[in-house]
Amino acid sequence: MAAPGPGRRTWLIAGALAVAALAYTFAVEAPRHRGRSAIAGDAYYIYLAGRSLAFDGDIDLSNQLRGFGDRWKLGQDPAQDGWRLPVRELGPSLLMVPGLRVHRALDLHPFWDPCFAAALAAMSIGLTFAGCVASVQALRQRGLVTLSAGRRDLVALAATLGFVVPYYALVSTGYAHAPDAAAVAWLTAFALRGAGPLAVGLGLAAALLMRLQNALWLLLPVAWWLVEHRRGGTSRASYRDAVAALAVSVLGVMPQLYMNFAHPGSQRGAIRWDLDFFDLQHLGRDLGVVLFGGHGLLSWTPIAAVALVGLVLGLTRPASRGVALGALAVIGALTLLFACARDPGGGFAFGARRHAGCTVFVALGLAMLSDWLARRTAGTRAQRLVALGFAALLIGLVAYNLGLVEAAARGLVKLDR
Repeated sequence: MAAPGPGRRTWLIAGALAVAALAYTFAVEAPRHRGRSAIAGDAYYIYLAGRSLAFDGDIDLSNQLRGFGDRWKLGQDPAQDGWRLPVRELGPSLLMVPGLRVHRALDLHPFWDPCFAAALAAMSIGLTFAGCVASVQALRQRGLVTLSAGRRDLVALAATLGFVVPYYALVSTGYAHAPDAAAVAWLTAFALRGAGPLAVGLGLAAALLMRLQNALWLLLPVAWWLVEHRRGGTSRASYRDAVAALAVSVLGVMPQLYMNFAHPGSQRGAIRWDLDFFDLQHLGRDLGVVLFGGHGLLSWTPIAAVALVGLVLGLTRPASRGVALGALAVIGALTLLFACARDPGGGFAFGARRHAGCTVFVALGLAMLSDWLARRTAGTRAQRLVALGFAALLIGLVAYNLGLVEAAARGLVKLDR
């Protein structure tokens, strides 16, 4: 039976975050950069794919490229059959369709077109927070952590605002990173709550539509299962549920499978997703870049380091060991994948943007650390002081990150490191 979901207060906060992000995008960021920051970089091609879906009814970008131009020369014809196919996953482009249709229906100035296109991506920061709350709440329901509702909301809010998501929900909203964080947060919540194979399968399908790298999320239930199986075995129903969830999740890769079959030779795409894309020659150095470089996971967003401490401490407690091991496995696998890419630094980026899907694991790590501190100081005079100190640390890290977001948006911090 699924655990209770987020309450009314959580949804009020989530709604406030979504509205605030949308207002910032339209009132501050659009005038500041003439409406173009939403479709900067590779988000330009996500935008063109969204327009193609909304107005041409297909995934051939030829019309859009003729009208808007091939900014980064990625609008190629990999299958050599006349089709200019989407460069990235279709999920973020699908999210743009409603906003694009609304903009056309209102007949507004073209200046606002990118902002309307990225509106749902901006608002997804609210869903990310709610998903993190639901995941931490599921830990609590399973008895893995003991947190009050206030501490639960605090760690979820700190993970959402103290990591990379705010920049991609407020500034570069056309990228997949903010919706990616929301999709993985809710996928994790469904799994931890025992929501059933249909919900988990659809959650995984949504995450795969946002970023195919989210297939590595499967390491979470695998590690969790390994720990629990050794403790008490596994029922046949659990195996059936796992197979059913995987079958449903195939929906998330159907667009890519369709392109591969309908346009043979398109598998590699404009970015050439083949072995040449990966560089293993300097793997040790590149791992250091991903973790501690200019856009490093730990150096740019120190809240990630605090969360990793919590996940490691979670390994020491039998009850939380499976989830902690799974979260660390996913983070580690993604870090290794990014270190193997040709550009381990992430290019023009706000921090470790490719780790945006790990936002929920930051929340879980903070929850485990908060629980560990509470248990270690229970019944002592230091308990309240430690709790206040931990809350102050999280608030400080959030303030630092939001200040960095605003500085980057104003061009005071260079992102092309």
